[in-house]
Amino acid sequence: MSTLDAATPITKQGRTLPITITIRPIAEVVIIGVSIGLPWVYANCFLTGLFGYSLLVTRAASLSPARAWWNSFAIGVVALGLAFHWAPNSIFGTTNLSYSLSVAVFVGLVLWEALAFAVIGWIASRAFHFHPSAIWAVVPAWLTIETHWPRVFNWATAHAYLGFPPLLQIAEFAGTSGVTACALIGSVALARWWTELGRSRATHEALAAVTFLLLVCVSGQVMVQNWRERIDRADKIRVAAVQVDPTNLDSLDEMRKKSDSVNGDVDLILWPESSLGNYQVDLQDFCDQDNVIQHCEPASAIFDPYPTIHCDLLAGGMTYDEGGRDQGPYKNTAFLINRDKWITGRYVKRSLMPIGEYVPGETWFPVLREWAAVSTELVRGDDDSPLSLSAGQRVGLLVCYEDMVADNAASSVLAGAQCLIALANGSAFKDPDTLEQHLRLAQFRAIENRRAMIRCAATGVTCLVQPDGSIHDRLSIGNDGVLVAEVPLEDQLTFYTRHGNWLSRLAACTTGLCGLIIFVRRSFTTNAGST
Repeated sequence: MSTLDAATPITKQGRTLPITITIRPIAEVVIIGVSIGLPWVYANCFLTGLFGYSLLVTRAASLSPARAWWNSFAIGVVALGLAFHWAPNSIFGTTNLSYSLSVAVFVGLVLWEALAFAVIGWIASRAFHFHPSAIWAVVPAWLTIETHWPRVFNWATAHAYLGFPPLLQIAEFAGTSGVTACALIGSVALARWWTELGRSRATHEALAAVTFLLLVCVSGQVMVQNWRERIDRADKIRVAAVQVDPTNLDSLDEMRKKSDSVNGDVDLILWPESSLGNYQVDLQDFCDQDNVIQHCEPASAIFDPYPTIHCDLLAGGMTYDEGGRDQGPYKNTAFLINRDKWITGRYVKRSLMPIGEYVPGETWFPVLREWAAVSTELVRGDDDSPLSLSAGQRVGLLVCYEDMVADNAASSVLAGAQCLIALANGSAFKDPDTLEQHLRLAQFRAIENRRAMIRCAATGVTCLVQPDGSIHDRLSIGNDGVLVAEVPLEDQLTFYTRHGNWLSRLAACTTGLCGLIIFVRRSFTTNAGST
């Protein structure tokens, strides 16, 4: 061993020093953690993630359950710290916390999330010591943990594989859980082969897993090609997405100018979340300014959003019930306005963003709202129905971070949406990596439901995601602009849209069954030994 080992005390001038820190395990933890976290920063590094998880499982299998727990926990801390390195600045910029407290909150979140890695390391050790082939239990166990572990944002292992489109296509059948499962099957196959190198059973198991993955990737590549041809043949709507920060003083004029600058006819213009103002829920139109004034909060409302409107306009604002003027509670609302300035449809955000729109635990500790700078009381919507454009096309709406929520997109498509539209603000997040990762978390919605998704964001990323998950058009982050895109329409429902996250439910049952088998066999062995 070329590095310092805990069994070899360090000496200095003939004296033994009480230092038993091992250098090599620390280096291994860092290398594995960086390998897992790197694809979150650079999507094309997905292979490092594959090997990183394989090394985590291999290392856990070689350790006792207790050591595997702490070792995997440390790996999770490194991986998550790298993957979400932007979070301290974002917390500081969007809350009333000092920078040091923002860092402390980030560290707390990382430690909490890293516990999931600790659990999977412990399971890998327990399973391998029970029987080497039982290490495959890591796959359903990780899916179960990933689905049910409480977290702020819905990240998944699958999001680290967006650089490899053929693998992503299985999301049409099994969502992000399907991609995570395939990635973990590859990682465990390597770990299984390595932990019993030279044993025929381990080799056969690894080869079977690799064969399955090759079939998945080949069929995925075929699906990519088929969908690209299908997109070319599909009916389309022409949409102009305007990227302007609504917090700027001249944002309204800029959005109008960008909308007027579009060449040719369009079916729909999109403005970001928070583009309009606060209106009473029963406001029907923007035709009569006096009527609008009676049904809005004048200090924070636009009386005539787009005087030269020439097609449908979809823009974000707020609504409140009668009696809630200047006090709320409010609903984060998207307004569909036709060329006659009538409000022909509304969508109310169904999933509120943790910390940004509510704070977990605020009922017991109200001071948390003050720390998080959450002053406005928001209520959730409950209608997943798509909105119908003037020509009859049906669009499913997602507001703010809802494009990260798989169930919201699926329920809108199941209700009849032919494409998905996401309106986001995000201007409070200054780090481009934050906005890029938001897009990556949202990208699977298109594949899961085989619906094109056009995102209109205040500062980015405004883009068109095709039903195969590819991004064909996008605007640069932080710059005002307008994206005109031909958005394909689709009516067919996928297996995932119909049945939801069935794989995670199956994984939970499998994990429970595996745990029960291990418990029963251990109990039987213990009782047999005692007699």
